[in-house]
Amino acid sequence: MSENIYIKYFLIGDLDTNKPITEYSTKAFSDKKTANQIFKKISKQEERKFNERNIITSKDNNKYIFILYEPNIIFISFVDGIYPDRIVFQMFEEIKTKDVLSLINDSTKELNPNGRQKLKEIIDKYQEKDKVDKIGAIQDEVNEVKVEVKKNIDKMVENVEDVEKLQEKSNELKDASKEYQNNAQEIRKITWWQNFKLWLILIVIILVVLGIALYFILK
Repeated sequence: MSENIYIKYFLIGDLDTNKPITEYSTKAFSDKKTANQIFKKISKQEERKFNERNIITSKDNNKYIFILYEPNIIFISFVDGIYPDRIVFQMFEEIKTKDVLSLINDSTKELNPNGRQKLKEIIDKYQEKDKVDKIGAIQDEVNEVKVEVKKNIDKMVENVEDVEKLQEKSNELKDASKEYQNNAQEIRKITWWQNFKLWLILIVIILVVLGIALYFILK
């Protein structure tokens, strides 16, 4: 059996007689007061909701979990706060379907020794939470897949971001290249105009010099 004691107390009660049919408790549980108060309170209720799942959290964050079955039978269990509720109700269903209740002594209205032994075996099995929590095991696998998928998605997003950054850099280079070409063309225009003015000035000077020279020659 597991070293962890998750199921600390279990009671099957007869709501008609207002008496327990059987009780099971471990060393981890010493106070039966609250469980019996729940039992007594439900016994006095005229309207009873069968097969309804009920959970009461205690001050120490453990839980009282109980359910009513027909004909007027109540299952109450005190379990560790971390123990999944659905597993407790799964245990209740197994106790009911394994005909533990058929082993009630007709005269005493209590569970006979065979019934108590069968009940103990079921509860001991459910102390092994990881072995009976099939849904939890599947959920763990699903969670692992989710984590792996998330990692892959994150990598894909990073790759997309890298591609986007490269595209941004490429666009920036294209813009810089266009700007350089525009600047170079503008510089060529300015240089050509400056050269034109220099040549124009040079031609004017030559023409003036030639004019002066011809003036003195012809004079």
